[in-house]
Amino acid sequence: MSDIFKKLIAVFIITILPAGFLYAQVKADKIWITTKLSEKYYDKEGNILTGKGVVVGDVDSGIDIFHPMFFFADGGEYNWIDVNGDGKFEPGKDAVDLNKNGKDDRGEILNYIDLRNETYLIQSDPKVYEPDMDFLYVDRNLNGKRDFGEKDGFTEADPTYGEQFFITRDANVNNKLDVGEKLNALQTSKVRAVREKSGTIRRRGVDLIKTEPDSIGHGTGVSGILLGGHYGVQKLHGIAPDAEIVMANIKYNYTPRFVTSFPEMLTFLRTEGINILLFEDGEWMYEYMDGSTEEEELTNEIARSGITVIGGGGNLADGNMHIKDTIPANVVRIYNFSAPKEAEGKKNDGAFISFLWRQPELNISFKIKAPDGTVTSGLKDGSEFMKSGKYNIYYERSVSPKGTVMFKIGISEKDSGTVNGDWSVEVVSPGDVILDGFIVDVTQSWGGSTRWKSDKITGEGTVTFPCTADSCMAIGAYTVNYEWPGYGKLNDLCSYSGIGYNINGKMGIDLCAPGHTTFTTSTNYGYGNFSGTSSAAPHVVGAAILMLQYDKSLTHTQIRNILLATTTRDEFTGSVPNTNWGFGKLNTEAAIKYLMK
Repeated sequence: MSDIFKKLIAVFIITILPAGFLYAQVKADKIWITTKLSEKYYDKEGNILTGKGVVVGDVDSGIDIFHPMFFFADGGEYNWIDVNGDGKFEPGKDAVDLNKNGKDDRGEILNYIDLRNETYLIQSDPKVYEPDMDFLYVDRNLNGKRDFGEKDGFTEADPTYGEQFFITRDANVNNKLDVGEKLNALQTSKVRAVREKSGTIRRRGVDLIKTEPDSIGHGTGVSGILLGGHYGVQKLHGIAPDAEIVMANIKYNYTPRFVTSFPEMLTFLRTEGINILLFEDGEWMYEYMDGSTEEEELTNEIARSGITVIGGGGNLADGNMHIKDTIPANVVRIYNFSAPKEAEGKKNDGAFISFLWRQPELNISFKIKAPDGTVTSGLKDGSEFMKSGKYNIYYERSVSPKGTVMFKIGISEKDSGTVNGDWSVEVVSPGDVILDGFIVDVTQSWGGSTRWKSDKITGEGTVTFPCTADSCMAIGAYTVNYEWPGYGKLNDLCSYSGIGYNINGKMGIDLCAPGHTTFTTSTNYGYGNFSGTSSAAPHVVGAAILMLQYDKSLTHTQIRNILLATTTRDEFTGSVPNTNWGFGKLNTEAAIKYLMK
């Protein structure tokens, strides 16, 4: 089965089939909500471990600041009024007693938002208010929808940045709002600050309400796993729902290096006083992958300062975008690759290659053959923009501070056309060498739209930057809840999860966590599935948050050592450590118990 077909199958399952069609085989009692622990744990002051007092810095796409899962329930306790005395809650008719006078006054009528459920495995009724999935709000103008944001006249000073949200304290746990049960008002955002893509900083209490939307929803999903919801209320609350978050939103360039603002983002997060740094991005193009860059050195410095550093190890292993070959001296190797005309809705007008090796003394020769049959001369040293047939070719050879050689190649069409077609690179080395080759195009896709066609394709060595920093805990992903065709068996490593040693010999993955078919928040009042090492990493961050609530003095190294010492090892991980699983599967509760000994 081709990788493209695998991707289409995955999209088909989650967006086209009727909810529950293929998921019907998963019984309700077999569903694992990976963000909820099996028992309560307490800090040294007797408070339940919920992440209170811990701040995470997330390098990501952004966050939906209007989502009810991202407000604290710190707005006070209220009674609700059964207006017609029928003993049941009726949205649009019953009220919350905001002024505590025992009457249903103007501006106190309650309605609810039925959060869109696209998990396909978690059951809910869209026609009924369910306290473990939905949110109440005060429908002040009785228009039957929640008004929010500056567009509807609200300001930074307004609780929940709109018509106020409420949650139900479901005392009898029947998942209904019964007479006599209390409501808690949501009020303060869990988001301390956001550095927008432009560099503009939005702060809670100042102008957070103006924050740019999370246009792709990635950071919203990550944040839901970390700290969404309210402990003991929602079915799908995060691991540490009382933690706070600072976001640094990533701006992507059209050509590589695709992200060049890491130093600014890291400096911002550090000055915000974060306790944990989370990388939710993976890069491989025009990166040395050896821990030598300014960004990786800054990451090491942050870890040495005591801040715990964790990142998703990347989803590159099965995308056909990495080759590794041992080349004898003076032997010709030819590596073929293909590029589509269009991919992921974009015209494919650029493809890019990085070749990496560890012997700077070797001037390897590269000849590029285009779909029109034109071939460049042997490219070896320096850098140049050149023309070959109807194509523009850019190349540059450089050496990192750690001695990794990178040979960059960039390809475009002279008249702004596409680079589609079959290409090849002829390689000759004057000495024996181990060569890594990475490829991508303007889509920046994990799916490998432009891809190698070679028997040297391998997932080994596919942990991505900035998890290649020496101090970053790199997290792999394994499958839970539902086995998607072609993506890895249940409880086994996801087929795409980065594996192998980094080019400098460091074992790439530290440990693995649930990363395929997990559940979290989605933008615009939703819940959904979330997959990838981007899902796995916040599970590990969540464990670290709870550990830091218990003991604020823990350093990056101490947290890493405890997490690695308490992993689960089973028939899937095999003997650990190894280059697929690192030290095994995250066991959050074992780590907490180890800390409490």
